[in-house]
Amino acid sequence: MRLPFLPMILLASVLSACDNSNKFADETVSSLGISYQMREFKRQGGSKCPSETATVKAEDALCASVKFSYPEISSVTQPELATKMNELIKQQLLDQIEGTPSELVATQSLEAFADSFIQDYTQDSNNFTSWELERSVRIIHNTNTLLTLLFEEFGFTGGAHPFNGSRFIVLNLANAQPVSLDDLMNPGYEAALNVAGEKAFREARQLTDHSSLEEDGFNFANNAFVLNDNYGVNKDGLSFIFNSYEVAPYVMGPTEFTIPYEDIRSLIRPNGLLGSKAQ
Repeated sequence: MRLPFLPMILLASVLSACDNSNKFADETVSSLGISYQMREFKRQGGSKCPSETATVKAEDALCASVKFSYPEISSVTQPELATKMNELIKQQLLDQIEGTPSELVATQSLEAFADSFIQDYTQDSNNFTSWELERSVRIIHNTNTLLTLLFEEFGFTGGAHPFNGSRFIVLNLANAQPVSLDDLMNPGYEAALNVAGEKAFREARQLTDHSSLEEDGFNFANNAFVLNDNYGVNKDGLSFIFNSYEVAPYVMGPTEFTIPYEDIRSLIRPNGLLGSKAQ
């Protein structure tokens, strides 16, 4: 993605607050003085974009549009924690669903990212349709120790079909650091968690208990189910997402499922950040 100067025919952007300040869901977290406000950033550019004064039919538009929506965290009592969380949220908005962060992304702003996306569009002489990119970060769940964020992406830049994806991020509310499954589970949990995960996966996909995953259209190494690390903590259990193409063709779409706590209580560290859900 190219950056710098952006010569384009039309450019418009909006940054707004979507609603009033919100307390986190759990009262024990609210007592820490952490709250958030949803923000929305929009920018578009191209030779034929809709605007307040010009209506353009979708099929006639020649426009690239970018939209970000995200929570902006604030705290009077813990400003450093809020800053760390906001920096992480920004990083998620700028990163692709798959892959590792780049140095370029780390130094970009939302505005620069949007300008670069639109510039790529306006400099491509073969574009006969519009491009779009929407990314959002939502607060899914929190306890007094953990916060689950969900990053979602949808876009189209030409080709046979749009692209989309979702990624969970679990944070330790004491330091705003990402939390892995290894941090929450007892050593040696992997095999048993995979068994519970396959059960939940099959239920979500309405598969029989013993059918071949490969014959059902899924691509797991050696036809053996294995969880990924795209997980989130919620009130009912651990949720996982397999994005399109990850274990199945695009036409089959993504798979999201939840492993109930009652199926994995013995796997959870009793003295860990999720200890209240252990046996």
